[in-house]
Amino acid sequence: MERKSKAKNKPVIGMDFGNCYSFLSYISDFDDKTRLGGNVHDLLPAGLNEGIPSVFFYSEETGILCGDAAVRGRAKPVENRVNRLKRHLGETMTLDGKEISYDEAITEVIQHCVRAANKKLQSGWQMTTNEIALSYPATYTSAQRQRLIELAEKASLADGTQVHVSGTIAEPAAAGLDYLAKFGTNEDTIALVYDLGGGTFDLALVALYPKGRTSGDGDYYYDILDKDGLEDVGGGEFDDIMYELIVQKFQAKYQIQLNRPHEASLRVDAVKAKKELTSDTYTEVELLYNNEYLTVSITREEFEDASSELLMRTMKATENILNRHPNQKPETIILTGGASQMPMVKHALDEVFPEYKDKIQISNPSRAIADGVARYGTAEAMSDIAEKAEAASVVQTRVGYDIGIRFYHSVDDESGYISTYIPAGTPIPFQAAYQNSTTLHEDQRYSGFSVYEANKAHPNSEQVAEDYTEIMKVSLDHGRGVPKGTRNESRLCIDKLGVLTIEAHEADHPEKPIESTVELKNLSIS
Repeated sequence: MERKSKAKNKPVIGMDFGNCYSFLSYISDFDDKTRLGGNVHDLLPAGLNEGIPSVFFYSEETGILCGDAAVRGRAKPVENRVNRLKRHLGETMTLDGKEISYDEAITEVIQHCVRAANKKLQSGWQMTTNEIALSYPATYTSAQRQRLIELAEKASLADGTQVHVSGTIAEPAAAGLDYLAKFGTNEDTIALVYDLGGGTFDLALVALYPKGRTSGDGDYYYDILDKDGLEDVGGGEFDDIMYELIVQKFQAKYQIQLNRPHEASLRVDAVKAKKELTSDTYTEVELLYNNEYLTVSITREEFEDASSELLMRTMKATENILNRHPNQKPETIILTGGASQMPMVKHALDEVFPEYKDKIQISNPSRAIADGVARYGTAEAMSDIAEKAEAASVVQTRVGYDIGIRFYHSVDDESGYISTYIPAGTPIPFQAAYQNSTTLHEDQRYSGFSVYEANKAHPNSEQVAEDYTEIMKVSLDHGRGVPKGTRNESRLCIDKLGVLTIEAHEADHPEKPIESTVELKNLSIS
C-alpha cells in the first residue's frame, strides 16, 4: 500500500527569520521516522546567497519595500531602512511622519521571504506551499514566540492564501540537530550552541537525540538544558564598532565633516568591511566626498582590538553557562550565526576554553538553523498521519521553563508568589489541571491575573521579580457582578506550537466558560 503524507504532498518551508538576514530551505525525501537523509534545497533567490535582508523600508513617496528591494538605490532615504525587527515586538516607529508598528513590518518581511521561497519552489519543483516551520531565539519567552507565530500567520502568498505555521523549534536546537544530521552522528550528544547572529547573542546547552525519544503522542529530539545570551549583543553591534572605526579613520585622515547620507553610506560599507575581514587581513573603504573619492584602510587587527571588549562579553556568558553545569559538559561547541564566522570568535574560544580546542565546530553557520527547522520543525504538518502504524514520527516540543499564575498571600501582599500550572519539561500540547481562585470584592465583574514564565531552572516561587518574567495579563469577564468570594477555576493550555490560551469558569457553573481577554507582555527585548 502506498503511504501518503501531508509533508510529502505539501512541502514545509523551514524559515530562519533573522534580525539582519533570513534563510529558507526545503528538505525533500528525508526519512519520516528518523528525520535523516534527504536532499536539502536552498530557497533563496538567485544572487542572495548571503540571505534575504530582513529589512523593512517605508517612505511616503515610495511606499513599503522589503528584503533586497529595501536595501537598493530606490529605498531612499537610507535611514528609513529598518532591520533587527525581532528586538522590537509590540513597539512602534515613525518613518516619514507615519507611525508604523514593528509587528506590521515583521509580517511584511516574512511575507516577502515566503513568497520568494515559493517562487523558487514553483520554478524548481512546480509546487507551492503555505506551510512554514519557524525557528525562534532560545531566549524568547512563550509570549514572544506566540506573537512571532501570530505575525507570521498574518502573511499570505501571492494568491492570497494565508501562511500557516506548522511547527516551531528553538534556533540552537535546530542548528545542533542540523550539524548531527549532516555529519551522520546517531549518538545522543550534549552540545553548547554559540549563536552570534545579526541581532542577538544566544547560548544554549542542548541535549540532542538524533534517533528520537518517545514520549506521549510523539517523539522528541532535544532538550534545552539551559539557555543564556546577551540581548544587546549581535553582529549588528560589531557592525557599529566597524562603523565607528571607519568614521574615526576618515576624520583623522581628511578632517572632514560627515553628513547623514555619508553616514548612511558608511554604515553599509561597515557591514561589507566586517565580512571581508573574515577572509582578508585588511580591507579598504571608499567614500565620495565633494565629488572626490577618499579611501581608508582597516586591518583585521584594528577591528579585533576595537571589538575585544564586546567579544569578551560573549566569552564570559559562555563561561557562566558551562560553570552552571559541571556534570553536563558538552561534547562539542557548535558555532552558528553569520557573525560567528569572524576568525576572532574561534580564536577567543580556543584561548578561553583550551579543553574544547579540538571540539569547536563550525558548519554552514548561516544556513544551519533554516535546514534544522525544515527537518525537525514540522510537527503539525506530519500529525495527520501519526495514527497509522507506519506513520512518520511527530516532533514533540517540551516546555523550557515553569509557567504559572501570580497569586497573593493576602490583600496587603505586594510581592505575591507563582503557582506553577505548566512545569518545565512538560511535553506539548498540554492542558494543565484547573486551579482555584476567588473574587476579592463585592459585585465584581472582572477577575484579572498575570501569567509568568520562569527565567531560570528551579525558580523560587516567592521571588517573582528575580526569577520570573510576566508574559501575559488575563482579564476574565463574568458577564455580571458577582459576590466577593466567588470561586473561579482556571487553567492554562498550550498547543503544539507553544501558544498559550486560558480556560476558566465559575466553580458553581462549570458549564459556562468565562470570556477571557489576553494581553501579551514584555515582548520587546531592546
